[in-house]
Amino acid sequence: MKEEYQTLVIEEVSKDTQEHAKHIVLAGLKERFGTLDDSLNQDLNEIVLNYICRGNHFLVGRINAKVISTGALIREEVDTGRIVRMSVQKEYRRNGIAQKMLKEIERRAQAKGFKRIVLETTNSWHDAISFYKKNEYKEFDRNEYEVHMVKKLF
Repeated sequence: MKEEYQTLVIEEVSKDTQEHAKHIVLAGLKERFGTLDDSLNQDLNEIVLNYICRGNHFLVGRINAKVISTGALIREEVDTGRIVRMSVQKEYRRNGIAQKMLKEIERRAQAKGFKRIVLETTNSWHDAISFYKKNEYKEFDRNEYEVHMVKKLF
C-alpha cells in the first residue's frame, strides 16, 4: 500500500473537493476532541470562498480521486503566513503525507514572499508538536491550551 502514496497529488481545493476537505478536517477534530462545536468551524462551510477568494491557499491531498489530507496557508502579516487546517485521514497517517503537505505549504509560502510561518496546536497533541519540531518549527509561546510555533523561511 505504501507505493500508492507516491501518487499523492496536492492541489488547491475546488468546489468539487471542498466538501471532502471539510469532512477530513472535521473528522480529525472530532477524533481529537470527541465532540465538535460547529460555531468554531464556519470557515469550512465555503472553503473556496473563505480561503481561495481571499488570496489564501487551501490545499487538498488526493490519491486518485479521493481526498485524504488538507492544509491551508493564510496571510498573518505582510511577511508572515499561518498554517491552519492540517489534517490527514486516519487510515493514511504515518506514511509521509503530512510531510508532503507541509513542504508544499512551505513552498507556496516562500513563493508569496513570506519570511516565516507560524502555527498553533493544542498543547496535548504531542504527536503534532513533535512533527512540527522535526520540521524545524520552534516553540515561541505556550499557554494552558496551545503551543505556538514559528519557522523562518529565509
